[in-house]
Amino acid sequence: MTEKNRSNTFKDLSFINNIKSMAVIGTSENRDFFFLRNHQEHFQGDLYAINPKIQKIPRFDDGTEGKIYSSVKNVPGNVDFVFIAVPPTKIIEVIDDCVEKGVRLASIFTAEFSDAGTKEGIELEKKLIEHAKNKLRILGPNGMGLFYPKLGIAWRPKFPNFPGNVGFIAQSGGICNIAIYSSQELGFNFSKVFSFGNGVDIDFVDLIYFLSKDPETDIILGYIEGISKGRGKALQKALELNDKPIVVVKGGKSGIGSVAAKTHTGTMTGEKKIWETLFKQYGVIEVESIEQLLNVARLIKCYGTFNIKNIAVLSCSGGYGVILVDLIEKFGLHVPPFSKATQIKLEKEIFTSGTSSNNPLDVAAQIYNTESIYNIIDIALYDKEIDGLIIDLPAWFFNTDYLFRKDRYFEPIIIKAFGLGHKYHKPLIPIIQRVNCPEDRIRIVRKLNEKKIPVFGDPLEVIPLLPKISRNFEIMKKKKKTE
Repeated sequence: MTEKNRSNTFKDLSFINNIKSMAVIGTSENRDFFFLRNHQEHFQGDLYAINPKIQKIPRFDDGTEGKIYSSVKNVPGNVDFVFIAVPPTKIIEVIDDCVEKGVRLASIFTAEFSDAGTKEGIELEKKLIEHAKNKLRILGPNGMGLFYPKLGIAWRPKFPNFPGNVGFIAQSGGICNIAIYSSQELGFNFSKVFSFGNGVDIDFVDLIYFLSKDPETDIILGYIEGISKGRGKALQKALELNDKPIVVVKGGKSGIGSVAAKTHTGTMTGEKKIWETLFKQYGVIEVESIEQLLNVARLIKCYGTFNIKNIAVLSCSGGYGVILVDLIEKFGLHVPPFSKATQIKLEKEIFTSGTSSNNPLDVAAQIYNTESIYNIIDIALYDKEIDGLIIDLPAWFFNTDYLFRKDRYFEPIIIKAFGLGHKYHKPLIPIIQRVNCPEDRIRIVRKLNEKKIPVFGDPLEVIPLLPKISRNFEIMKKKKKTE
């Protein structure tokens, strides 16, 4: 594909990384200037309020500093980005003003376009494109627009302002809110998040291509209900040109779900099998929920993409170990015997009756001898036939009130042991059950997040995701060989 054809297929969004000024158009006292306040919290550039009926906004401008204007055209400096929250009847006038001013990007929060399912709404979307004149790029309507923590662009209060390397594209603003507020507790941060709503101009295809080339983004997440007719080949091309892991939740796969998608964003969802084939062909990791989407992101954030087939299990309960083995085998992975050399080394570390040196390892009776536990994990991961290790350890082990042997070194040594996955470049996955001691669990999870060790509370949160990541690894590896 030539650069000329590529530019015709995908809209140029490279200017987004250099936004230096923005305006909130339609900021309203009725909402206590909600969207203006949110962007005011962290935005690093010049911020303006646009409303012809307002001369003063408490804690923003005293009326003399030149921050409030009746029209974006009246702002003396450049305006790169606007967040628009005006009634549909005012939208075309605002778009005309933005084009005249030379605004590059508009996020339209206003709804009641094609999402309303009316002829008037559909016609209004067509007018949006006509009046934008291919000069103004539009996110929306019926979307939240752009979250860009590096620049402090944020549509809701208390969004994290620490930039990361995970990009997220979604039609739903509500799903974006869940993902953004969840990210810090899950141990990663976003580079950019796009809520593009009805996608009248900038769509899923454009954003996939943009993030695939974005130097600030290494992992791409997406929630997609559907794409416009005629954009299928462009999506194929965007996926073909991409070399980053993409994880997607596809909404509207059921009959009722597709109807819900039509009323949500006015989107036709398409045939389920077509999407599945497309994702499989290009190594897109398809998951079933937003929780799975975020969990895959943190697994890849911590360990990169990986190919995992044979897993070692270390359990503090023989019965729980059996359940883990059953689940691992159910999802197409294996819990093989250790090599003979590994088995000999492990047997030297197992010295308490009621324990087992076989895979799965049952160390419940020896858990308080932390030095041996560290060595057991180290030996198991050293085995060349083992691709990763899953450990279950209930939260009470990190509260000394529950220990019959008060070992102040237990916690630091176990945390150090959990880091052995990075030593061998193999995923080590702790399952710390949410049975009790919630404060201790939160404390340990945060410590492990800092060390890029993802913690889960239930094996079903992670085991079904491992073969999906492995398939992506294999497909992308084959793709690189053919390039």
